[in-house]
Amino acid sequence: MYVMTIVCGNPPLNTRIMGGQDALAGSWPWQASLRRFGNHCCGGSLINKGWVVSASHCFPSTSTSNLVVSLGRQSQQGSNPNEVSKTVAQIIRHPNYTSSTSDNDMCLLKLSSPVTFTNYIQPVCLAAPGSSFYAGTTSWVTGWGTTNTDNITLPSGAVV
Repeated sequence: MYVMTIVCGNPPLNTRIMGGQDALAGSWPWQASLRRFGNHCCGGSLINKGWVVSASHCFPSTSTSNLVVSLGRQSQQGSNPNEVSKTVAQIIRHPNYTSSTSDNDMCLLKLSSPVTFTNYIQPVCLAAPGSSFYAGTTSWVTGWGTTNTDNITLPSGAVV
């Protein structure tokens, strides 16, 4: 008998808050806070036990000095009892990243050691190559920005 195990995109504590509200602890367990000198500088998503995907524009150089990835973090202020922090061993920017146009604005961060999954720390699922997302497709956007209720519209037949 074959049993399928979900290894990504499974937020066990997600209450599906919508409309630009603060999320409850564990709602988005792949959300990372990238921090330099203790200050939040960018967001990212945990994709497996050892890697985080983020944006190349966050890293004008590939120096990992004083860079920490915080996972399981609920808030940028106050106590974060479910937080685990890892240093970064390597930054790999997309080889075709162009800062003037933001084309290929993505990079990978290799954690210095693997993270242990908990209810508050889980990997996100990435779309398969060639996946298409059509107008009207429901999507979730998470991050550390303001809680605006702006809608995001994908062009018809957008390909990831």
